[in-house]
Amino acid sequence: MPAFDVEILGKIYHIDIPDPGATPLQVIVDGEPFEIGIIGTEVSSAPAKPAAPPHPAPAPVALPQPPRGTVTRPAVPTDTNGVNTVVAPMPGTILSVNVVVGQSMDTGQVLCVLEAMKMKNPIRATHPGTVVEICVQPGQTVPYGEVLIRLA
Repeated sequence: MPAFDVEILGKIYHIDIPDPGATPLQVIVDGEPFEIGIIGTEVSSAPAKPAAPPHPAPAPVALPQPPRGTVTRPAVPTDTNGVNTVVAPMPGTILSVNVVVGQSMDTGQVLCVLEAMKMKNPIRATHPGTVVEICVQPGQTVPYGEVLIRLA
């Protein structure tokens, strides 16, 4: 069965011709059958010129790196009483609160889960401490920077 790949307006189509002598001509384009009526005289069957080689991929561009020692995340706000606040890193909805007031926390422990753009984002303790206040509840929508939990 003759088969061809053709380019039409920049898009490549795969064409199969089950019976080249059939009238009307039956062709299958990317798996979908079509009937084609041939009008006029026969067109030359000379092989088409070879396709141009693909353009080489552009070289990767090196992005500037921050200098060593640069803080890449905002500092945890601390008030005058030594209480650290955990704030929403993005707007979203609180799915769960995983701590209670008075609970001791270890670094990396999940405090709550924030859903943003259909992604569940665990909000973790950045340092050890004790939960002194929970400022949100499940189902609550919070903006960027909203205080979620206070740790001492």
